[in-house]
Amino acid sequence: MVPAAVALALVIAAGCGRKAAPLPPILEVPETTTNLTAYQDGNEIVLSWAYPQLTRGGRELTDLARVEVWRLEATPGQEQAGSGPSGEALRQQLMLGRGKLAARLEGGSLQAATHGNSLTYRETLPSYPAGSSPPSVWYAVRSRRKDGTPSALSNIVTWQPRPVPPTPKDLTVKLQKDGIELAWAPVAGFTYVLERRASKVAPWEVISPIGIDKPTFMDATAQQGQTWWYRVRSYLKLAASAPSAELEVPYPDIYPPAAVTSFLCLPEPGLVHLRWDPSPEAGVIYKIFRRQGKGSWDHLQEDFKLTEYTDTKPPAGELEYAVKAVDAAGNQSDPVYCTARTGP
Repeated sequence: MVPAAVALALVIAAGCGRKAAPLPPILEVPETTTNLTAYQDGNEIVLSWAYPQLTRGGRELTDLARVEVWRLEATPGQEQAGSGPSGEALRQQLMLGRGKLAARLEGGSLQAATHGNSLTYRETLPSYPAGSSPPSVWYAVRSRRKDGTPSALSNIVTWQPRPVPPTPKDLTVKLQKDGIELAWAPVAGFTYVLERRASKVAPWEVISPIGIDKPTFMDATAQQGQTWWYRVRSYLKLAASAPSAELEVPYPDIYPPAAVTSFLCLPEPGLVHLRWDPSPEAGVIYKIFRRQGKGSWDHLQEDFKLTEYTDTKPPAGELEYAVKAVDAAGNQSDPVYCTARTGP
């Protein structure tokens, strides 16, 4: 007969080897988009939002399969019912119940919609009879993993289609040392936005504040020595016109750099120290000259990169020194002078 203590030990040992029922896997839901925005570009609506990169649990989202764009043309009753912060849940219910899947961004279409850390979707607005009041259009997005797990619906943006603003005309430029000055024919009652690109195939970038109120703009960020392309739109209440005809603008580097400042000649027995503050333009070199009395100028240095120089063999007498700044295109600044006396 097995003693009771031994039997109890056998039961405990048997229990320790038993595996518990497996826990259900953690359901990783893609993060919810909260920054969906909309504006009107000509007769297109443009939606933008952050690229989904995390799950709601904070893990990296590595298996994004697609992003869905949802649309709902809201009736007047729906517009009222879904107004205010408390109506967000109702708006989402209406979107999922009565909205339509406007687009699936996946594969190549998802790649084309990706711009850095953001996504952009564009669609043409329908035509409405003249004099009619177009219905409000609601938009939302959500993400899906490869296993089909969807995120929650994003914030809903509401857009009331608007008449397309008139396109500005007669875009002109004036090249200046400090930048490219652009001007165009004014469009009464509208503001403007300027766009630029660096080649025929480069993307357009907004370079002005959105909604400038004068038909002129100075592009002070354009680099010299290359060609730029420009266009302008009129703008009002998040609605932009079709772009103007683009203008190709070669911007050659023909402007001299600023001259050096604080140029000093410091004589000592048998030598003269020269010192100056640099030209503010990057990449300049310096030419250094010397003459005695009213004689001809001697080139001491042709492509000097520092801002201190020592003339170790100065002739005795009244000396004059000059320094010029030279940029990468070979443009030379005006000379700056100082004088020194050497010898007995």
